[in-house]
Amino acid sequence: MDPTTRAVRAMYEQFPYPSGPVVNRVGSDAELVLSYGARGRGRRGPLQVLDAGCGRARGLLGAATLQPRVQWLGIDIVGAALADARREAAERGLENVAFAEVDLMTLDGLAVPEGGFDVIHSSGVLHHLTDPAAGLARLREVLAPHGVINLMVYGRHGRETLQRLAASVADLFPDGTPLAARLPVARQAATVARDQVLAGSRFADTAEVDDVEFVDRLLNVNETSYDVPSLLARLESAGLHLLRWAEPADWDPRRQLPAGPLRDHVLQLPPRRQWSFLEVLLRPAGLELMVGHADNPPRPPLTAAEVPGARWRFHPEVVVHTGVRHTPDEARTEKLSYTLRKREPVTLAAGAAAAAVLHLCRQPGARPGKQVLRELQGLGLGREDAVALVLELARHELLFAVP
Repeated sequence: MDPTTRAVRAMYEQFPYPSGPVVNRVGSDAELVLSYGARGRGRRGPLQVLDAGCGRARGLLGAATLQPRVQWLGIDIVGAALADARREAAERGLENVAFAEVDLMTLDGLAVPEGGFDVIHSSGVLHHLTDPAAGLARLREVLAPHGVINLMVYGRHGRETLQRLAASVADLFPDGTPLAARLPVARQAATVARDQVLAGSRFADTAEVDDVEFVDRLLNVNETSYDVPSLLARLESAGLHLLRWAEPADWDPRRQLPAGPLRDHVLQLPPRRQWSFLEVLLRPAGLELMVGHADNPPRPPLTAAEVPGARWRFHPEVVVHTGVRHTPDEARTEKLSYTLRKREPVTLAAGAAAAAVLHLCRQPGARPGKQVLRELQGLGLGREDAVALVLELARHELLFAVP
């Protein structure tokens, strides 16, 4: 283990990350993530998912609880974090989870399933490595040909003010003062910065967060941030490429810019230039995207002819909201809306789409397209209208075709 990796491990052994409860994070559904790539899986058996740098496994445990038929392996270099993760998994009675102490710089000792992992999660980890490019290359080597990586790294523009403050605090301690001794000084600096350099930023609350989060933000011993061009270049040098952003709406000028000459001009630019402009304007703290091998392009939308033969699931990142009126004779749904990830709710008027969403959201798991079409026809739709509605719901990310 190289000196920088040892320093990072020592920091997180003292302050195991992340703090807080188990969560259900966006991008954790293995079937959904895998559906973003065009290449078929071509093998049977449960999906194999690697959480590369799982820490205390707050996200992994939430995902494994909801997806018991998926096999999850969490790896990290921090023994204290892994001990917490194993204890929590045992308390939950999870039998589809394993953990191992593995260095992402080498992946020595990693048990790789035959053919590679179907999905790899790497959230907030690569940017702490001694050589992020080497870590990314190692992940590509254990990713199945059809596999997809859900990747998040720090965004340079969004963390600019925080990193300036962190660098200034680091300059106060050139002698390698222990973290515990730095904490009170750094916290007071963050308190002053709240109404100064951090004012109005998403990091204005840094002085109030717990010690684990505070050290990760302001006293981290090693981190690298990226902008869109540098991240995409790093992916390409590793033989990988962008399949899609985790939240495409965040990178869509039609959603992020008001109507007018600016939006019209930006929409005429190539996608990468659009993203670079939006990144400077909106300053995301992290860049989260879905990544595949260079020869695994984004999955194209299915055609009408492909609908019956596909397997369809209601989108797991959609929350459906219903307004129900109770009368003496019935409970009648009078209002229907849905929320996709963190977007604003969308209200559906009474009609075929609303009836279909209300029906399909109550059906767990994947079902053959022929069955879905029969169910929609049972709601009063003709065959062609049912096919068109499935494609429309897929376009709006209410349904997705399971790979």
